[in-house]
Amino acid sequence: MSDMAQETVPAGDDYVTPGEAARYLHVSPKTINRWANDGRIPCIVTLGGHRRFRREDVDAAVRQMSERGAALGD
Repeated sequence: MSDMAQETVPAGDDYVTPGEAARYLHVSPKTINRWANDGRIPCIVTLGGHRRFRREDVDAAVRQMSERGAALGD
């Protein structure tokens, strides 16, 4: 977690919690946090120590997972 940016969540940007990202990606919040630790999905850490994910990064993860699934199904 040391290489993640520690900053406040900028006003006006669209950020989601690990739980919201997990529901969107159909995985558990623990999986989202593991992916963040591994650098697979970028996040920021608030001053209170909570992770936040940009919605566009979550959307990109969905597209990437869809492309992989389509490639495996060919």
